[in-house]
Amino acid sequence: MELSEEVDLTPGAIHTHLATLKQYGYVEQENTTYSLGPGCLLLGASVRNNSDLTNAAKGQVDKLAHETGEIGRIVIEHRGKLIVLHEKFGSDAIGRSFHLQNRAKAQRHIHCTAAGKAIFAYLAADRRDQLLEENFPKLTANTLTDPERLREELTTIRERGYAFSDEEQLTGIRGVGAPILTKEDEVIGAISVSGPSSRIKGDTFREDLVERIVHAANVSQVNLQTDTAEL
Repeated sequence: MELSEEVDLTPGAIHTHLATLKQYGYVEQENTTYSLGPGCLLLGASVRNNSDLTNAAKGQVDKLAHETGEIGRIVIEHRGKLIVLHEKFGSDAIGRSFHLQNRAKAQRHIHCTAAGKAIFAYLAADRRDQLLEENFPKLTANTLTDPERLREELTTIRERGYAFSDEEQLTGIRGVGAPILTKEDEVIGAISVSGPSSRIKGDTFREDLVERIVHAANVSQVNLQTDTAEL
C-alpha cells in the first residue's frame, strides 16, 4: 500500500518521517518496503505495563483462565475497534494461533464478541448511536447486524450488566463478558472468557460463567478505583 494514498502528506514529507522512525528503530526498510521495527515492541510493552486497567484486572483474568481452562481477556475499545490489552490461555484453550495472530491488530468485532458488546453497551449514548450507523460484518449465521436489534440487545446488556456472544464471531465459540467502569461510570474496557460451545453450554454458559466474570469485573473495578484514587 502506498502511504501517499493513505495520508495527506507529500512524498517528501513521508520520506522524512520514515527516516526519523527508522533512525529510532520503529520501522525497518527493505528496498522500497517499510515494516514495523523492534522499537514498537517497547512501546507496546510500555502501554500494557503502565495501564491502570491492566494492573487492576490482570490477576482476575489470569485466575479466570486458570479456573475455567479457557481464554481470558482484557479488551479496550479504540475508534470503534477492539484491542486486546491482556490475554491468558487456560489449560484447555483452543485456537491459540488464531488468537495470537488477531492480537496483533485492532478488530472490528465490537458488535459480535462478548467483551465488545459489554463495552458497546456502556459507551455514551451519542457514541453508541454513531457506531450503530456503521455497516457491521456478518461473520456467522448468528451475527447480529441490524441496528435496531443491536440497540435492543445493548439495552438488555446495560440492564443486566453482562454480555453473551453465542457463536457470533466464530461458529462453535461462545463467550461471556462484563464491563469495567471508572468511578465516573465511564466504560474503560471489559473482561471476558471464551471457549468451545461443546464445553460452554447450559448452566455453565448462562449462570456459572456469568457469576465468575461479573465477580471478576467487579473486583477489577474496585482495584481500578482504589489504585487511581488520590491520596
